[in-house]
Amino acid sequence: MNGKALLGKRAEDLSNLIEQQTQPIFDSLGIIVPIKSCSTLLTLSELGQASLADIARQLQQSHQLVKQKLPKLIKLDLIQQSPDPEDKRRTLYSLTSEGKSQTQKIKDYLEQSEVLVDSISKDIGVDIFDAIDKAISCMKDKSLWDRYKQQ
Repeated sequence: MNGKALLGKRAEDLSNLIEQQTQPIFDSLGIIVPIKSCSTLLTLSELGQASLADIARQLQQSHQLVKQKLPKLIKLDLIQQSPDPEDKRRTLYSLTSEGKSQTQKIKDYLEQSEVLVDSISKDIGVDIFDAIDKAISCMKDKSLWDRYKQQ
């Protein structure tokens, strides 16, 4: 089978490789946040206090995906939950003091990671971040389904 037909798997392989290779860096920096949950902490840092729906909307991810990450972050004492005083059905999430400390470590790392990404881009001769952004934009403009129908 043509490997290009498995684009989703290759993208997932890249994501997994990034996670595996980032973990030792996080360990050395004392970052305990699960790598795939960093964006959740960064979003809470930006919003201050937010509901599950607010976080999911900001991250452009499904409620279900975001909801799966929250218990681990609570267990690690990185975020806390409280009832919304205006709507008892909603739960609000915010960073704990440890969560704020970890978020700052993530922000510091992100500044360094730009150099790492640039070095990969140089090695492959393509701005990898730009290429991924262009692929996402292109697929939003014209879906795989639309492309399939045009064949």
